Amino acid sequence: MNKHIQLIFRKTTGLSLLVLLFIGCTEEMSIADFAEYYKNYKQEIRIEGLLDNDNFANSIIRVDRTILVTDTSLYNGRDDNGDWVSYTDENGNNRWDEGEPLNDDIGYNYGGPNDEPEGRGNGIADAGEPHVDDYIEILHQIHDSTMVSVILREAASQNFVAEFFWETQAAEFDVIYGPGGPPEAMASNPYITYHYGAYIPAPEYAGISLDENLEYQMVLTTSEGRIITASTDIVGPPVNIFWENSNWVGDTLVSNNNNYAFMTWNNSSLSSFCAVYMDEYFVDGSTKDFYGSLAVSIFSDDSTGLPQFQGNFAGIPLGLYQVKFESVNEIYGNYVYSGLPLRDRELSNWRDQDGNVILGALGSKTAFDFYLRFNSANG
Repeated sequence: MNKHIQLIFRKTTGLSLLVLLFIGCTEEMSIADFAEYYKNYKQEIRIEGLLDNDNFANSIIRVDRTILVTDTSLYNGRDDNGDWVSYTDENGNNRWDEGEPLNDDIGYNYGGPNDEPEGRGNGIADAGEPHVDDYIEILHQIHDSTMVSVILREAASQNFVAEFFWETQAAEFDVIYGPGGPPEAMASNPYITYHYGAYIPAPEYAGISLDENLEYQMVLTTSEGRIITASTDIVGPPVNIFWENSNWVGDTLVSNNNNYAFMTWNNSSLSSFCAVYMDEYFVDGSTKDFYGSLAVSIFSDDSTGLPQFQGNFAGIPLGLYQVKFESVNEIYGNYVYSGLPLRDRELSNWRDQDGNVILGALGSKTAFDFYLRFNSANG
């Protein structure tokens, strides 16, 4: 009988889930069972850098050490730092009752918004719940903050442009926990905002402007004296943004089509990649990650000759959102779109002084930001 073996990687470090399927019955196995295959693995540096042509202060160079998902010293299924919070037993009966706050004890293995998850309200910090093997525990163990110098230069002239320094909270991202489902269901899921460390421009260089006609080179010097470099062109901003049946009110695009809008836009540069971000915007000025995707253009706009993008936003709860269209240059777009494979080094433009390829990519981005309000068609 053919085996149907499904390998489930419960935790990843930015890589896609790997699912291996055969025809037959189903058996779930732990990824730790395959540690023997990776016993000779050697840790490597991975460098991901983006120069922000819209706001240079937001440029960032991440230097991380690669890790294996079989590394049980990191992924041990425990709350190592003690920040997991169980349900609140309001009536003191030593069990969770419907209506009592779950806090982090929301369970795991959600099949959908209406399915009962495993471990919900059981008083145990289960792997897959918030604050168990999460980024707070993992990231500081893989960041490399030991670079002696991180310098940006003009590639051709080698003129100095800016110096970068290590910042422990260089940027942030949100992770949503709980069941999947339509946007209106996921909007109420708990989320945590995580900060991560990276190299960012020193304050005295934060306001400089990059030239779209020039190529730039990053030069990193490691604590062992190893020189690592990469060069990138500078991408232009998204242009010609159009939303069907919508109108601008100041810096806010208003759609009176309930929770639907259709959009088209171009990249001003000949790059076929553009990231789309949408954050839920609250009255106190705070935001929560709601949607993010890398759009890929497969044809050109007949009227402009520029790469054309289009997309549909549907089923989104009414309200105000902060939207960003972010042109990404070809080298970085290809790297992200590829799924960040560990063994495919041809996508990387980083090299050391001996010509050895370093995992990762250096690229550039330029954004167009605005607000989008979805109103009811009935007023």
